[in-house]
Amino acid sequence: MKASGVFYRKHSSKEEEGEITINKNAATICSAQDIICRDVGIVSIQGSKNIYLENGFMFTLSVAISSEDEVFFLDKYQQKIRWLEKFSVTRALVLSAVLLTGIFVLRFVITNSVTAIVAMFPYKWEEQIGKNTYTSFSTFAFDESNLPNERIGEILTQANAIIAANGLRDTEIYFHESNLVGPNALAFPGGPIVVTDDLVNLLESDDLILAVIAHELAHIEMRHSLNQIIEVVGVAALASVLLGSTDSLIEEASLVAVNLFASANSRNFEKEADLVALTYLEKANLEPDTFANAIRKLTQYTCEMRTSDSIDDCFDDTKTGWFSTHPSGAARIQYLTSD
Repeated sequence: MKASGVFYRKHSSKEEEGEITINKNAATICSAQDIICRDVGIVSIQGSKNIYLENGFMFTLSVAISSEDEVFFLDKYQQKIRWLEKFSVTRALVLSAVLLTGIFVLRFVITNSVTAIVAMFPYKWEEQIGKNTYTSFSTFAFDESNLPNERIGEILTQANAIIAANGLRDTEIYFHESNLVGPNALAFPGGPIVVTDDLVNLLESDDLILAVIAHELAHIEMRHSLNQIIEVVGVAALASVLLGSTDSLIEEASLVAVNLFASANSRNFEKEADLVALTYLEKANLEPDTFANAIRKLTQYTCEMRTSDSIDDCFDDTKTGWFSTHPSGAARIQYLTSD
């Protein structure tokens, strides 16, 4: 194909008349019978008139070429792009089907790779995510504790004894006043653990408080929060682990962690942490039954705050208790006290 028009050299706005000869996906430009460039690859054809070449030239045809001719001059990849650019219901349906299939396949791969990714994930990255999340929470959810230093020291000494007896990673435990989360304890990815003043004042007994802390230690040791973060971050986490690109991953994962704590942990993770906590208490020579007693007291408190249901109905409700995504108080006590 040969056609006339004007062309523009690379980085130039000067218009020059000439002719273009196209052979498959390469072009030759002549002007005043001089060859300006020969057999240069075609990058794209836009508007059926503007031909962009690999050397930075642009040739504008005097007469637009037909769609059939345009496709003929592009390579297979460019033809596919051009096909997608032209809207039709058929093309939209094909593209949607391909996109949805890709999403399902990617989700399947990520879901079935989470355990392996978590196993490869460096502890120091997880700990940094936890510190970032704790810092974010501290700006809006936590205030300085009003508990006496002696009381905090007593609990910390016994909690550290549980950590030592079970060979767990050293974990910082902080105490805070919090009007936002009430009587509660939170385990951030890789630590730290936060115990609220309200929890200490409600449970009163050291053994009950330590049972709750053992539950949070189990979350950290089983890396439950990290599992949930990986499921959300997905491909970025895998790439960062394999390629060692940490900064963007840690920042993104920290933001995800804040949002995850708003909806708490999954019930499966909660049950696993409950049962692991029992083994921690046993190895530290503490009574495992104290955990069930702590659950009773926490659930009773939550139910008393509700006026829409009776205490018995509330106790069996799966939406009450420690968090809304925990098993119900009755269900937890059943498996915690069963032989």
